[in-house]
Amino acid sequence: MKRSGWFALIAIISFSLLIRTVPLYDYTLWGLDCGEYIYYTNQWVETGGSYRSIDGWGKAYPFFPGMFIIGGAFSLLSGTDLIHSATFIPVLISALSPLFVFLIVNKLMDDWRPAILSTFFFTTVPPVVYAYSQPRPETLGFFFFAFILTLAVTTFRRNLKALLIMFLVLTSLIITHHMSVYFLLLMTLGGIFTSRLWRSCEWNVDKQRTLLFISFFLLTIVYWIFYAVPFGQRRIEGALGFPSYTIIAVPLLGLLLMDLVVRIRRRYDFKVPVNIHKQSIRSFIVFFIIASLIIVPVIVSMVLGTLPVRDIELGTTILFYLPIMILALFGLSSRKIIKTFNEGLSILGWFVFLILSLTVGTITQSSSLLPMRHLSFLLFVVAIFFGIGITQFQIMINPNNDLKKTAVLSLVIFIMVAAMIPITYPSQERAGGFTEGTEWEDVEAGFWIKGTTERKVATDYRMSTAAFSIGYTNLTRREGHDMYFNPDLNKAVSDLEEHDASYIMWDQEMLKGTITVQGENPSPFDSRLKSSYIENFYQVYLSEECEVYRVR
Repeated sequence: MKRSGWFALIAIISFSLLIRTVPLYDYTLWGLDCGEYIYYTNQWVETGGSYRSIDGWGKAYPFFPGMFIIGGAFSLLSGTDLIHSATFIPVLISALSPLFVFLIVNKLMDDWRPAILSTFFFTTVPPVVYAYSQPRPETLGFFFFAFILTLAVTTFRRNLKALLIMFLVLTSLIITHHMSVYFLLLMTLGGIFTSRLWRSCEWNVDKQRTLLFISFFLLTIVYWIFYAVPFGQRRIEGALGFPSYTIIAVPLLGLLLMDLVVRIRRRYDFKVPVNIHKQSIRSFIVFFIIASLIIVPVIVSMVLGTLPVRDIELGTTILFYLPIMILALFGLSSRKIIKTFNEGLSILGWFVFLILSLTVGTITQSSSLLPMRHLSFLLFVVAIFFGIGITQFQIMINPNNDLKKTAVLSLVIFIMVAAMIPITYPSQERAGGFTEGTEWEDVEAGFWIKGTTERKVATDYRMSTAAFSIGYTNLTRREGHDMYFNPDLNKAVSDLEEHDASYIMWDQEMLKGTITVQGENPSPFDSRLKSSYIENFYQVYLSEECEVYRVR
């Protein structure tokens, strides 16, 4: 790789580190559930790494402590305060994830230029940046997930010693985030099936990856059944309705069924009558139009209605993401060249099985397989296609004109910078009333309230996690409605008394949007009710951001 390529890669990774940590400098806590993760990190530090009590509202967090171990260990070793260690370290580690996109594309193309384009796309795409700027288990889990897939593509065949590193990273992933493990297993299985289905004869690497998939699954299920017992019982026995150990047969039966389909396809030599890999400007335009006809109605339905499987309305805000979607469609140009690579079929399988999982989640209205949970993993694959597609699109336009190539690349980079970065962290108004940030004044109020009452404090979801981060658990969180939105003071007080609240607390963001149900848009704190509280309740705490009033 040329010196300019190394400079570009270093600049992109530096930018990734910068843009993902921006909100961590603006807010003390960033992310609706951040406070709960800090609480559990603190408990793991206090108990020396043996904390398994479920004190918060997450039923599985203590049994997936990977993020807590890393954040707590850094705090102990470096002397950094726990809040900064628990919030910055997972985000900084995850900010290195674009490296894996670079390594995969560079391996496929043996060319650093499309790899740089793919890396830059993945570094700047807003849904990924926004999701992994938040210190949460998935932020760290995604890094481990991408690490394992990259090893499988780049070094698995040439260096079996990479297996040792792969299983060490897999262990870290299993103890960190269960949904990232799901996507790893899903995409590995999709890669194996698509690769075998397409080929006329067996590829030895597919056999090796089948054994790898079985090993991954067995390690995962053993951990879920024998250590993460509450999670295993709730997600496996509760959801599927049969004993946990019997689920071991499910992927094995799936592999046998897939093998049967592959054998039938090879025996009768079924072929797709349409050459989907035909490469020309005309074919690109045809596929571009087809993809647009699928995407545009989905976008329109979300603008006029709500997000899939949620009741959240974002309205015209979604239209700001249209440039990204249009730009991503240039990955369609990679469909011909991706076929020529052994690994290309596996990566196509990743994408196909992600779409299948997203479709199943949407149809069944599954709270576990939410479309939004698929987005970062889909964009990981789209980014791989993107750099290859843009490169091939240049070749289709004019392979010999360097000036045109430079103009196309400059336009692509300009669109990514101009269209993506400004919408990475939308305002509370543009984000449907949601905000992820909690100021230091809110955390201070939590410290003040701690220990002052045995009863509850009325506050919304975001403020509850902030207070919980410093060890106070008696909060209403999702309880009550009249206490925030009913202008009738008597009904509001009755609601407060019913939920045994001693204080009510709010900050400036909560006045704009009070989060009582995560799957719905926040509603503004009723201004008339707020005035009644101020007139009739005794103020016990006041800061620039936060107010606390005694209920009784």
